[in-house]
Order: sequence, then C-alpha cells, then structure tokens
Amino acid sequence: MSYVIYKTIGNNEFAYRVTSKWDPKKKQSRRKSEYLGKVIDKKNQVFEKVRLKQVEEKLILDFGDGFVLDQFLKSTAFYPLLEGLPVVLQETLCTLLFYRICHTGAMMHTKNWYEGNIIKILYKKAEVSSQRISDTLMNLGEESLQRKFFQEYLKKFTNTQQSIIIDATSLPNQIHTPMTTWGLSGEEIDKQLRFLLVVDKRTTHPLFFRSLPGNIIDVSTVKNTVQELAQHNIKEYFIYHDAGFFSEDNIKEYYTNNINFLTRLPATRTLYKELINQEAKLLESIANGTKYGKRGLFVKERTINLFGKEAYAYIVLDPKRKGREIERFLLENIDDKEKNKEEQEYNFINNGIMILVSSFPIPKEDVVPAYYVRQTAEMLFGFSKDDLGILPLRVHNEQRLNGFLFLQFLTLILFVELKNKLGTRHTVEEMILTLRKLKCKVYNNNIIINELTKEQKQLTEKLSIIVPKNMGI
Repeated sequence: MSYVIYKTIGNNEFAYRVTSKWDPKKKQSRRKSEYLGKVIDKKNQVFEKVRLKQVEEKLILDFGDGFVLDQFLKSTAFYPLLEGLPVVLQETLCTLLFYRICHTGAMMHTKNWYEGNIIKILYKKAEVSSQRISDTLMNLGEESLQRKFFQEYLKKFTNTQQSIIIDATSLPNQIHTPMTTWGLSGEEIDKQLRFLLVVDKRTTHPLFFRSLPGNIIDVSTVKNTVQELAQHNIKEYFIYHDAGFFSEDNIKEYYTNNINFLTRLPATRTLYKELINQEAKLLESIANGTKYGKRGLFVKERTINLFGKEAYAYIVLDPKRKGREIERFLLENIDDKEKNKEEQEYNFINNGIMILVSSFPIPKEDVVPAYYVRQTAEMLFGFSKDDLGILPLRVHNEQRLNGFLFLQFLTLILFVELKNKLGTRHTVEEMILTLRKLKCKVYNNNIIINELTKEQKQLTEKLSIIVPKNMGI
C-alpha cells in the first residue's frame, strides 16, 4: 500500500511517496519514504525531481553564554542609556561587558573569546583589538560621557527615600598615574588607589562610584560624595557606613543636611571607652537579649551627646565572639605581670563588643541587621575583585584608568542584575559555565542552535529568555 504526502519547505511544496509493508519478523508494519520532487501540478501529480542543495557549514560557535547575556542586557532598565552612544562604541562596550562577565582574564584576550562566540555575529561592528579596546577605554573615561550617564541613570534608579551604603576599597597596583599613591591597605602600606562605591540598600544596585588617590583617607571622602550626589538631586537618604568614615566633620555634615545615618563607633574614640566602662559589665542581662538570625546577642541602647547633637548608641555584645576573644586574650596576657592592670581590665571587658551610633532610635532587634546591610558593598567589592577580575590593574593613563573603572562599574550593574534574577540556587559563574556548552552551527544565511539540556532550560526560564531553534543572519 502506498500514498503521497506533501511537505512545505520555505515557499515551495515537495512530494514524497510513502509505502507501507508488513515485516513478518517483527510482526509490524514498516514505512519507506521516497522523494518524488517539487510539486508542479498537485491535482495531476506532476513533480519536478530537483535535489535540495546542501548548505555548507561555515563554523561552530559558543552560543548560550553570549546570546543569553545579550538578551538579558537588553531587558534591563539601564540598557537604553547605552543606546545613545555611537554604534561602534556601543557595540564594543557591550562586547567588553559580556567578556568581563564571562572571563576574569586580561582584556587583551577579548578578541580570542569574541572570535569563538555568537557575539561575533550579534555585534559585528565591535572593535576588539588591543588598540581599539584602549581607545574605547579612553572614550569611556571622558568626564562628559560619565556625567551624562549618571544624570540619566540616577534619575531612573533612585527615589526620594533612598537608603544608601557608602564604602571604599583599596586597589593595590604598580601603574604610573597621579591617582596611584602610597596608602594603608589593611595593615600594609602599598601603592594603590581608592575605589568608592555607593549602593542602594534595598535593591543592592550600584548607584555611583568615585576613584580617589590611594592616600586619601575614608573620612575625608563622604562630604564630597554627598555633594556630588546632591548635584544629581539625591538629597534625602539614610547613610550606612563603617567606622573608617566616622569623623566629627562628617557627622556634623549629616546633621546640617538632615541626613540620617548608622555607623560603627571607632574603638579609639573617648566616647567608646566611656560607654565600655559604664555599660560592658551590665550588658549580659535577659532584658538586653535579642536574636540576629541563629545568633543570640545582647544589645543596650543609650542616648548620647554626639558633637553637640542628640544621638543613640547601641552597645552590642556577641557571646560567641566574646568567648573566642577572651580565650585568646588570656593566652596572650595572663602571664604578663608588667602590663597596666587597669588597661588589661578594660581590654578584658571590651571583648566581643561593638558600638553602633545612629541619628534616630532603632529597635534593638533591628539595629544589627540594619548595620550589616553594609556588607552588600563589601560583597560587591568581592565580586569586582574575584568574579569580575578588577585586579590587577593594567592601564597606565589616568583617563583610560577612569574608563576602565567605569566599565567595571557597568559590569557590576549587569552582574548584580543577573545575580538577583538567578536567586540563591544558581551563581552567575555556574550560569555562564552551563550555558557556554550550548553551541550553534553557522551557515551562509542561517544559524542552527543545538538542543538545550535540562539545566540550560532551567536557567533560561529563570532569566525569562527564549532560545530559538534557528536564527537568520
């Protein structure tokens, strides 16, 4: 028994004769298909037997990582801010963003990655030779370009009740620019520059950055940062920062401009020592007990005079930390008879304690979680150094350096967007490594994408991205 079936391919229709035959061994019907040709007259079954031309395969490319990053970037709210750039600069910038997400290596290797990735097809005008990348960084380092970007970006990503985190990190390097100076990095003196980051507490979005000479101390940077943010109409917010930014000038500046704050009181301050002597021995009371996640803490609130203004101090004791520090203290000091006994007693009762200072009262169960949101900035610095390869710095021109830091800031925005969208089950690194395995075959006028694995489907669905089976060129 035989019959004719028809298949439409493109604008043409083709005929095939299907013959059914019984297989006595397998005891089932088997079908055999015979190509009859292109349909000329379907009613009278006139066919022209033309063989379909075989299309030559041109190359195989990494598809999943580049395609998904491209689609995701275009779905973000900040992508339209990049569309106003000249086409070549825009395509080169986007390519560098994708490369920085995918690799932590030197940007001199961008071209090797680009040549083997679908980005080569999607961003044909990108210029990724070492010289052109250097030129791109010079363009990105222009003050007028960055000013225009932040005017639009901050307008879109901030609100009138902003809560921001300010933090800075050292970027040790051996590059030769006026920005690189000797400064304190941890406990060591090193040649460095400072990278200051402003982060939205609620969304964890990076909002703003400043690059500063390595010998500029943190406490002197807040006033200018606040003034720069004010130029972008960010005037009402709550500031979180570490003890490194605590100074009389900064605190007075906050009160003058009606800016609420929460910060850690440096242990070197006279006020700190007074509060320890007055409150430390009385902290361990059930009335002062509270929970922070799975940890039990003691927190006591005190109204204080802070440079002539009313403020609130929170003496926080972590019992677990106290136990560790007391054991170390005893091992190091118990046999030393020469030390000042009064000083030893003070150091002993100070174990396991930190003091937070705020411009307004905070419930004791909320004060520690509120302070630790500043870890968001530290986490982003960690991403910049570990995941995004900000170190070591390799540029030797101040404008180019500023362009590189701006590129790093934009990469951090995209990285945070990806991380927030993926949630806690997947990391960005895991996403990139999994999707990189998805390949495509490029032909003259078409791209055929391989089938997705279960893990790849889960990731693309999580990011709300549809991967096509084929694409035109």
